[in-house]
Amino acid sequence: MSGTNNQPTAQRGGRHPSSLVDSQLAHLENMVQYLTRGDAVSVLVPLDHEYWEKRIRVLEETHELIASQRKRVIKLLDQLGSEAQIKPRRRTAA
Repeated sequence: MSGTNNQPTAQRGGRHPSSLVDSQLAHLENMVQYLTRGDAVSVLVPLDHEYWEKRIRVLEETHELIASQRKRVIKLLDQLGSEAQIKPRRRTAA
């Protein structure tokens, strides 16, 4: 028995392989698209732009992304950023 770990889930720096990203990116793309539609604002109040941006950033930081996946991440962040500028966050009275 050797002392090496042969699991393919983490590569250098503890990052996961890019093969695990596509389904997560698809989910994030669907959610960002839903969030940026006008009718979603009242439904997803706790899951605002900041939440989805954090989810995208975590994915970006924990996986080895290939060029096409990086483009998808950039597009998602751009969509969220544009939408956040158009619709200022609602503030609640403290």
